[in-house]
This record gives sequence, C-alpha cells and structure tokens, in this order.
Amino acid sequence: MTDWASWKKTVDYTVKTQGRWYGIGDADGNPLFTLPMPLEPDTPDQWMESADLQVTFPAREPDGSVSRVAELLVMDALTKFDPSGRLPTAEGDYMLLAAFPGADSHVVRRGGAIVHATANDEDNDGIPSEITINALNCMDVWHTIPAVSWPAAWWKAEPYETSSDESGLAYKQKRLMARVELATNAMFVWKNGPAAFVIRRLAQESLDAAMRTQADPDGVKWVDDPYHVVEVPEMDTSEEISLEARDGFLWETVSKQAENAGVILGAYIWWPGDAPVRCWSQATSSMSPRDVDITPSEGKSSRTLGYRKFEHAMIVLTVKEVA
Repeated sequence: MTDWASWKKTVDYTVKTQGRWYGIGDADGNPLFTLPMPLEPDTPDQWMESADLQVTFPAREPDGSVSRVAELLVMDALTKFDPSGRLPTAEGDYMLLAAFPGADSHVVRRGGAIVHATANDEDNDGIPSEITINALNCMDVWHTIPAVSWPAAWWKAEPYETSSDESGLAYKQKRLMARVELATNAMFVWKNGPAAFVIRRLAQESLDAAMRTQADPDGVKWVDDPYHVVEVPEMDTSEEISLEARDGFLWETVSKQAENAGVILGAYIWWPGDAPVRCWSQATSSMSPRDVDITPSEGKSSRTLGYRKFEHAMIVLTVKEVA
C-alpha cells in the first residue's frame, strides 16, 4: 500500500530544496524509491514537449556500491558485462518519474514507462559507473491514442484471440484483436466548437473507445479501471475550430489546430491527495454507445462534469489556453 502523503511530502521537499525530484515507480505509477540527481541536466520543458526521454544517472552510491536503480534495471550487474562495457538490462515494468516546480508554488509531476536502460562500466571492473534510462513520457499518450472517428463503432468492438492477421499471415504467438469500423461520412468525422472543448472531448472519447477494446488477462476492460483522464477547466474562451478526426493519432490530428487556436497540449501525473480533477464522469464497459457520447446529437449526455479524485495514480491530459 503506497503511503501517498509521505511520498508527496518527500517529493515536494526535494523540489523545494533541490529544484527537481526523480524516482522509479512501478507499472501503475506508484513510487518505489528516489533517484539521485542526473549526471546531465534536463529541463521541465523537455518533459513537457518530448514524447520520449533519455536521462543518465550515477550507478554507484557514494561508498562505491551499486545503486538501487542499477540493481533493479540491470541483470547480474556485478558479473555479466561485455567488452564494450555495456551491461544487459533487466526485464520488468517500471516508470521513470520526475517532479518540477509549477505555477502558484505547485509541484508538477511527469514520467512514463521505461523502455530500456544501458549501463556503462568505464573502469571495466564489473561495477557500472552510470546508467542511462530511456523512457516514454506521459505526453506519449497524445502520440499513441487514435483520434477515433466513430466512437460508437469502437464501443461495440469485442477483443478476440487470433493466431493470424486478416490476410492469413500467422503470428508467432496468439494475439488479442478487436475489429472496429471507421467513419466515412463527413458528418461523423468533423468536430466543431471552441478549440479547447473540441480537443478535450475528442481526447476523452478516444481514450474511452480505445480502452474499451482492451482487456486484462482476467477479462477486466481497461475502460473500467482507467489510468488516463482529460482535465476540463471551468472556463473556455478559445476560438472556434472545425477539426477532422480520421483515426490518426491524437497529436497529428489536433496539434496544428491547437497551435493556431492558441492552446497548448500537455499531460501530468496526478497522485491521491492532490486537488480533485475537473473531468467528465467515467465511462464503463456496460454503458451503451449513446450514453458514452459526451455531446449526443439528441437529448442530454449522461456524462457529467465534476471535480473527482481517484484511488491510484492517473495520467491527466490537459488542453490549456495561452495566457
């Protein structure tokens, strides 16, 4: 059980006294331990703008022993290394976490899944001197979720196991697939309204639709236990736009329109104990496609806006107007 209050206190103090904080979290974003300061400087802007990051940390403690992160991410760090000085990396699902000073004295957290790590043994003594962590950033959500043209069609898609693709090409291992229909009618693909609202709505409905097609091994749909949400501020004075969603990724679909309309796409990590997030009510797999629609063509939406808290860490997508 994560002691969120204690972790928030530690992170906030480190940011206040050292300007930033780094840590390792599990696959769900729960912090595990604090990292030393990186060997190469980075900036909050890098964490804001980039979908993937590379950060190098010392792999030895002050007493010369192998650091905890090197032990965790590098297999048999003391005995197995090749002539190049690179050590094999361990398999496992972990996140690189970071925190920086934000507006109004708030601490802003970012981070993402660790893709791989490399460790260098400059002295060739079997003990790594530094470890470079390559990780995705929470901004990566904008780059990996499709801008769904027809959410209702995705909502009806059920995952099924298959051993080949549609052409009959066999997979080495069976995969879970979900067949979805793409909209071809312009009435479905064009989204109109204030830029910030249009992008937020598209992002939330796309997240819901994509997570509806995915399931854990125990059968629980990802949409029923979400780890992503779109923040919706009370004020929206952004200019009107018309946006075409053709099932490309969200970033390539909305980034140019967002820039032209003066809104900035972002993402941060929310922890239990933080201020509530104003967002739409959660969609569930048992809901009908009509009930999932945030702005149905007829009648009132069942998706309500309100301030909400969550039981675990969340990645919060933001669309902010330029001040």
